[in-house]
Amino acid sequence: MANSILIIDDEKDFRTSLRHVFECHDYKVYEACNGKEGVEVYRRITVDVVITDILMPEKDGLETIREIKKEFPNAKIIAMSGVVKSGLDLLSIAREFGATHCIRKPFQPDDIIRLVNSMLDVPISSQEFPPKIEP
Repeated sequence: MANSILIIDDEKDFRTSLRHVFECHDYKVYEACNGKEGVEVYRRITVDVVITDILMPEKDGLETIREIKKEFPNAKIIAMSGVVKSGLDLLSIAREFGATHCIRKPFQPDDIIRLVNSMLDVPISSQEFPPKIEP
C-alpha cells in the first residue's frame, strides 16, 4: 500500500506542484485548501504525513497543527512557511504546537521528499525531481 500525504495550502498552484512531486514518488495525495478543510479530511482519512502551510484563511496552520495533534497525538506533521510575521518565527511556534518538522518556502522538491521519506523510513530513490517549487 502506498504511503499517503495530506497537503494543506491555500495556494492551488503550489498544492498542484507538490501533489505532482509526491505522485511521481508513488505517494497517495490528498489536498485541502485551508486548515478547517484539512482537519476534516484528516479525520476521514488518517494519512501518514500532513504537510501544512501556516498562513491560510478559515483556520491557519498553527490552529490546524494544534487540533490534529490534540485528537491524533502520533500524527506526523510538517509545517511550511515562507513568511516571517512581525518578527515572529512562525515555524518555531509551529514546532511548539506539535509540528514534527518544519521547512521554509521555497524549497527544492528533493528536500521535501527526503524529509517525508526519512519520517516514514522510505529509501531515497534516484529518480529525477521536478523543477523548484515556488510559493
